[in-house]
Amino acid sequence: MFIEFVIVPIAGCLLFVTAAWRALSALGTALQWSSWVPVAVMAGAATTMLALALLHSLREELRVRRRRREQSTMEQRYPGCHVLRLSNGKWFLTDRSTGREYQPPEEAHHSLTLGSTRDGSSRWLELVSEDLRASDESRSSR
Repeated sequence: MFIEFVIVPIAGCLLFVTAAWRALSALGTALQWSSWVPVAVMAGAATTMLALALLHSLREELRVRRRRREQSTMEQRYPGCHVLRLSNGKWFLTDRSTGREYQPPEEAHHSLTLGSTRDGSSRWLELVSEDLRASDESRSSR
């Protein structure tokens, strides 16, 4: 295992660097470049690969954090359910007590909960809720 994952990749990298050095040196000699140009090209390529790898790992870390945050939010929203994210992006909720699929109530599909204001009127909240339902239906119909 040590040979497969340590020695072989190191040997492959050394062979690649040697072949790149020889090709760049021959090209530099043919085009009458300075002797430091092959080294600069190889260093630039290595730096670019390192920067791309760091950006990729940063994007992956942000993606993982977002998934964990969404998972935590759903677990807090439905504490009596086991929460699973499906491959299509939708959530599958399983009731912990029965083991069956949990279907949340219709008004639970958005975070705004209906209630009343201090003066007892909730007309504005109902209008906002209707707008949210309409936009959700238009998104699902696409």
